[in-house]
Amino acid sequence: MRYLPRRDADRPRIRSRRTISGPINDRRWPVALVPALLLISLGCSGRLSDLPGSLDVVQGPINGAVIERDEHRIAFYGDPEGSFGDIEKVFLTHHRRDVAWAALGPARRSARVAAPAAELPVIANAGGFWDEFQAVRFHDYAQQSTKILTENLNVQEPATGGRTIDWRGLEIEVMDTPGFTRGSVSYLVDLEGTRVAFTGDLIYEGGRVLDLYSLQDSIEETETRGYHGYAARAADLIRSLRRVREAAPDIIVPARGPIIFEPLGDIQLLLDRIQRLFLAYFRTDALRWYWGEENLRKRARRILGDSPVEWMPMAVKLRQTPPRWWHKFGTSRLLVSDTKAAFLIDCGSEEVMRQVRRLKRRRVFNRIEGIFVTHFHDDHTDFVQAMADEEDAPVYAGKELQDILQNPDAYHMPAMTHRPIRPVHALAEGQVLRWHEFEFRYTYFPGQAIYHGGLDVLRDGGERYFFIGDSFSPSGLDDYCLLNRHLLHPATGHFRCLDRIEAMQGDYWLVNQHIDEVFRYDGEQLATMRAVLEEKRSVIAEMVPWEDPNFGVDEQWSRFYPYGLQAENGREFDLYAVVLNHLPEAETFRIRPHVPRGWQCVPAYAELHVEALQEGRIRFGVTPGPDASGLSVVTGDVSFRSHDLRHWIESMVAVRR
Repeated sequence: MRYLPRRDADRPRIRSRRTISGPINDRRWPVALVPALLLISLGCSGRLSDLPGSLDVVQGPINGAVIERDEHRIAFYGDPEGSFGDIEKVFLTHHRRDVAWAALGPARRSARVAAPAAELPVIANAGGFWDEFQAVRFHDYAQQSTKILTENLNVQEPATGGRTIDWRGLEIEVMDTPGFTRGSVSYLVDLEGTRVAFTGDLIYEGGRVLDLYSLQDSIEETETRGYHGYAARAADLIRSLRRVREAAPDIIVPARGPIIFEPLGDIQLLLDRIQRLFLAYFRTDALRWYWGEENLRKRARRILGDSPVEWMPMAVKLRQTPPRWWHKFGTSRLLVSDTKAAFLIDCGSEEVMRQVRRLKRRRVFNRIEGIFVTHFHDDHTDFVQAMADEEDAPVYAGKELQDILQNPDAYHMPAMTHRPIRPVHALAEGQVLRWHEFEFRYTYFPGQAIYHGGLDVLRDGGERYFFIGDSFSPSGLDDYCLLNRHLLHPATGHFRCLDRIEAMQGDYWLVNQHIDEVFRYDGEQLATMRAVLEEKRSVIAEMVPWEDPNFGVDEQWSRFYPYGLQAENGREFDLYAVVLNHLPEAETFRIRPHVPRGWQCVPAYAELHVEALQEGRIRFGVTPGPDASGLSVVTGDVSFRSHDLRHWIESMVAVRR
């Protein structure tokens, strides 16, 4: 292998664009020094003499690897720089758009494509995926990546584990290695006495993996939906890593990041980190309350084997008749004042409406004077608007939730309602509403999800209940769905929620909308949950190749807004790139949208400066072409520092004539 290969007259020069961590990324380095420093770094860490001479690699947004025989070439992952020339065949390890885009160029130039057989439905029929997803993206509990190609890629050679593909006498062994995606494969090639593995995003150099949220999945053994399967494909990842280890490669060329020259050490390091992460996660697993200890053991065994889980004791529970002034049905609570007025918290089903009507007919209350929404999930919001219309009642929620409730089409989040709630009266942090003999105090409470609020209810006479939505159960943290965006900065996510609970005084109880019992934690349990969050933050920081671990758990740190919209051909619409900067200092992010042929985008490229731990946005004016119609997907590149993420974000645009 050569990063700067020989310059034969009949072949293109292949240049390395390897990114280097450390001082070289500082923009103060003189440009003229960068090539020399690059070679020094590669010479020190790359061990070029260990690499086969017939393998050339270009490292750019992804790694492109080419093998040449008798003036013929094959490529793994694709041709990211467009510098490989004629390619006979390109090998993909998985379907993800942020890697597979590099195979589109060779395919258009007549290269044959080999790709995982299990993922052909979203590679060869990408258009079909988007047509279906447009209809099902609300109420989504599967929680699979939507980084899908926006055009079909014709695959001539489905790759399945155990198969050997022959190319001009070179045998390419296919291994099933699910993990980063459900149907990923890896390829093994022996070149001049060196065994090289192309493993896609299965592992990143240094015993890491690109992110955790991509591993969210269902668990067949326990009939667990993808929504509740916290990085559940880590079990597949473990098995696949062991399979690669058994194949004993000398070198791993991943889809992204540095070449791995110590595969066995890096594999073991990643396996150890996965174990550490899940030993922490299962200690405070909220689902133990709902599904029981044996279910937790089964889920844990997939990843931890026989390692025991030392889970947190259950919270103190109040197993008494609920207060006479509230009624529970489904995920809703109806609070009834001595005046016979009522206040509803959440309304997720038609059954809730029927129960409310029965109580009204029985004269338990005479009118609903307000509705508070804890969070955006469909089982809490689907019938809020209908109930508000029927009772002519105002709807309240935290200002952090106002837009997602009023404009759900503009977001892509798990288990969303498709029914807008308008208007939503926004409450600010700490805002107090006096309602008859009750005092309501709002607080932002981003436990189960980033768009989530809590309502502290104090009744005259001292009764106090804190309505926390779905953020905690008696067994711990409701953080099982990574796509809900559980942030791990201090004073964010569950850290913020624990801060709020620890600050409460007096005799109070926590109210989860799904749970009949109210409960509270003692100091030791609160400390345990905080320690688990700290451990998760620590191990994830080691597991992912980002400057801050939150990039590895927050799928939507960068996104387009609105996510879904309707447009007219020839008429401009607003599309915003939104970035949450997880770095401890201000950073400039570079955005380049990709619109369909015949469309216009102004500007074509933009830089967005975002302060530390803040969210920023920048506008693009997009105009569909005069002949555009139907569904189109706009994607966008996002880059900052050493990160160059192609086709990373997307927006779905339905164009009507």
